[in-house]
Amino acid sequence: MRYADEHGFYELNPFPGCNQIIVSNHAFIYPEHRGRGWGTEQHKHRLLQAKYLGYDYMICTVKSDNEREIKILKANGWRQLDRFANIETGNHIEIWGKQLQL
Repeated sequence: MRYADEHGFYELNPFPGCNQIIVSNHAFIYPEHRGRGWGTEQHKHRLLQAKYLGYDYMICTVKSDNEREIKILKANGWRQLDRFANIETGNHIEIWGKQLQL
């Protein structure tokens, strides 16, 4: 499901086969809103929304060169689970995970 506001958007989708894991993807802040803390605010909203929906664990993917998103993940207690090269795009992708505290 996509969540959006005037600053950007993100998606939260159930992980197939495991009903307590949610996947956060396509987190995006519009260019004119970057560098103003909206990524951090959006991140907080993602976590609250996942908890509200009853999930225990969240995973996300991020391009390795997305330094701003990686900084937000590290600052909020996420841990890097793995890294790989996407054979379709050539992008280097990182997988991050976080246990959601109730």
